[in-house]
Amino acid sequence: MKPLYTIKPAAGDGNTAAAAAVFALLVFAPVLFFASLIAGREISRYYALAWALFAGGTAFAIAYTGRVSPWRRLFFSVSALAFLTHFKLGLVSKSLAPSCFTDAPFCHIAMAPYFLNYLRQQYLALAGGGWALWGPLSLGAAWLFVTLALGRGWCSWACFYGGIDDGLSSLPRKPLLKIEGWALKVRDLPAALLIFLLLVSLGYALPVYCLWLCPFKLTGSFLDGQGWHRTAQYALMLAALAALVIAPMLTRKRFFCSFLCPFAAWQAFWGRLNPFRLTAAAEQCNGCRSCVAACPMTAIRCAPGGKAEILAYCNLCGQCLDACPKGGLRYTVFGLELPAAGGVLGGLYSVKYFYVFSALTLGAAFSSLWAPAALRDLVKLIGG
Repeated sequence: MKPLYTIKPAAGDGNTAAAAAVFALLVFAPVLFFASLIAGREISRYYALAWALFAGGTAFAIAYTGRVSPWRRLFFSVSALAFLTHFKLGLVSKSLAPSCFTDAPFCHIAMAPYFLNYLRQQYLALAGGGWALWGPLSLGAAWLFVTLALGRGWCSWACFYGGIDDGLSSLPRKPLLKIEGWALKVRDLPAALLIFLLLVSLGYALPVYCLWLCPFKLTGSFLDGQGWHRTAQYALMLAALAALVIAPMLTRKRFFCSFLCPFAAWQAFWGRLNPFRLTAAAEQCNGCRSCVAACPMTAIRCAPGGKAEILAYCNLCGQCLDACPKGGLRYTVFGLELPAAGGVLGGLYSVKYFYVFSALTLGAAFSSLWAPAALRDLVKLIGG
């Protein structure tokens, strides 16, 4: 049986085993620190160590092979699966109740459509004399740091919704439903949804996204009383769940992230603050559209025989880099590359590895809120 993927070092790129080991250590050390700090308060630090080793192993594989996308997807999918394990096994047994969050974990997606309400709360706090910089704005400061460090890459390295969507979209070999014909025409739907939710949430002074669309709230949180309201909420949540779980397996696209996630539009706008870019070299593009077919976010526009155009919805996942037969796509800083460097570690001196270090380290640190605990849950489940 032919293996799906064979590990081979990247030729002529300085990605030797030694360089890959150094890169793995650079990722492993900060992830271990933050995972121990976050998860070590409640569970054994050995679980934090296991998670840091997994992150370091992912870094080694990326540097050794020179390929970002397959290993990023593996890390991303495992992180999302750990999220589901930690928060949903508690529904089966009280002994497996979540330890880092309670009934409803903090969700970054809800932050975007509720932003005007946050501003209103800040105004009321300021008018009432109770405003404090590092109190009410601490969450906003954390989001700003993440945006500056990772930008739109958040949606391909850290978001638990995205990990589910991304992992499921990789399962079919070919799409059963092709959506390229109309997908670009409705690509701005998340922006329209974000504006709608911002206004409606402000008008009702309620988290409307959580109440009506979030597929993770099916356990009863954020639901109205009995009657048609609850029936309608369940219907919309089931539709969102189908978009998150079923649609990617039919289309090989991240359907929920591309068309129904308001945070995707939020990061497409604010993610411009981040310097990392995915840039297409026009002189190397022959209009084959391989990148268009490979992009899971429908974030590349290219007419047959034309030149590829990277849209603002690109989340830097790197799948188009592997798909381009001419090697005309690359990671850059504001469209610029770093000068080549020699030596054993010279291959690591590139925008690609600066970006991967930033994304993988931050994604693994954020996932430390649940991934080590999920491993502990599995050990408890197996051990009875």
